[in-house]
Amino acid sequence: MLWMKWKYTRQLQRSDADRACDLDQKRLTVLSMILVCTAVVYFVTMYYWDNLVIFQSAYYRLDCLFHGNLMDFLFDWSPVVPYGVLCQMLFTIWVIPVRILSMLFRTSLEDSMGAYLWYKLFIVCMWGLCERETVKIAVTLKMDAVRIKWMRLFLSSTLFVFLPVFHLGQVDAVYLVFMLWGIRQYIEGDYRRFLLAFVLANPVKYLSVFAFIPLVLLKEKRIPYILRDILAGFILIPVEMIVKNMTLILYWLGIIGIDRVKTPYTLATSQIRALLVNVWGSGPDNMGASMVVIAYAVICILAYCNRYQDKRRGKLSVWFCFSSLAVLVAFGTMKCYWIALLAPFMILLLFMESQNIGLDFILEAFAPILTVSIYVITQSQVYGGRLTFDYLLFSFSDYLMNRRQSHSTNDMIHYIKDTFRYPGEYEYALPALAIVCLVGFMIVNFPYQKYEKMEKPGETAIVEQRVWYRWACVRIGILIVWFALNFWCIFK
Repeated sequence: MLWMKWKYTRQLQRSDADRACDLDQKRLTVLSMILVCTAVVYFVTMYYWDNLVIFQSAYYRLDCLFHGNLMDFLFDWSPVVPYGVLCQMLFTIWVIPVRILSMLFRTSLEDSMGAYLWYKLFIVCMWGLCERETVKIAVTLKMDAVRIKWMRLFLSSTLFVFLPVFHLGQVDAVYLVFMLWGIRQYIEGDYRRFLLAFVLANPVKYLSVFAFIPLVLLKEKRIPYILRDILAGFILIPVEMIVKNMTLILYWLGIIGIDRVKTPYTLATSQIRALLVNVWGSGPDNMGASMVVIAYAVICILAYCNRYQDKRRGKLSVWFCFSSLAVLVAFGTMKCYWIALLAPFMILLLFMESQNIGLDFILEAFAPILTVSIYVITQSQVYGGRLTFDYLLFSFSDYLMNRRQSHSTNDMIHYIKDTFRYPGEYEYALPALAIVCLVGFMIVNFPYQKYEKMEKPGETAIVEQRVWYRWACVRIGILIVWFALNFWCIFK
């Protein structure tokens, strides 16, 4: 009798667990569908002209090839597009269908709405590859299937990803793919492929260098080998600079005239310099010291001094990548679309940690909100710009366009300031809170020696899924509010 009662109780418990799992799966499916619908709305309505500049430059290069102007095709690299040669050639390949259709219909389609969507689709495809590599990293780190499903939802619903990819259509996901591939190879122990991945990523945009150096220091402790590996990772950068300034070299050699010399390429260097301008009012003779250099040097020293090459190596590598890029956001002068680089590492750390889940979610939720709020103030032409809806679907509505043009020429932040009339001094609290969230997330998720392997799926995982569901609802709600806020401020 007792045996039958115990068996019946076990069946009830199992059925309750099964029902909970089914409910969580349904919730995940519903949230994923809402997220996809939100992404589609962003994709077909919101656009930033910087994406157009990048792909029109690629279209111009392709046009040179079609007209037999091989010199301009090979050596006319516009400083306005600060991306590597291989990356720009990839853009050129992507615009081939637009060029072919323009020839077939005998009209210029590179400045049409269909072309804008095609350009933006490239970014979405690149982000799809980033998400795929992130999932592979999660598998390498031995996350369970349920955790990975929720991780994918959180990865695509953070403001750090949704705005640069679906709102702006920025191309930083291109070199992020190589970075993630390299980090996966690093965790798996394939050091040569790790170096190869960053050899390809570093010339595209030098930001990947900030993640590359700590990883080398974490793996290698012998100074000559450290120098060898770092130089190997930089090997394509001078080659790229030679190619981009080839017309100037040919002029020095007397092969071409001064009239064919293109603008020397120096913009990428100036962007890295912009990361180092924020200084702490101290140092020798109160000269001032770069906060980025100080924080990044601490991370590099910590990587070099870390001698643990055990099962924590995976989380250590993810942590150092996140921290190296986070100090650029916290203390540097980052462009607002580079924040997408933080997302994969932040979300991986979020789902690898099960000890401080409440604090982790709070820090991860507020860091994007505060960071984007800062960019709304400092780079208002990008986030909340008055031209946000001027290029895609809403451009067909004369009513909306006339309403936008008639009421004001201000961006969203100016309208908010005029409406609520809050003192400007309050703005200084935003960077402080954003730094607290980013640095706090670094501290909470550092893999201390007491860190143990992640809990296996079970009763705790069901409780965690309920927490994930609530936070996922909040995240998707923030995305909807962001769209509504842009629409309200621009077409009010």
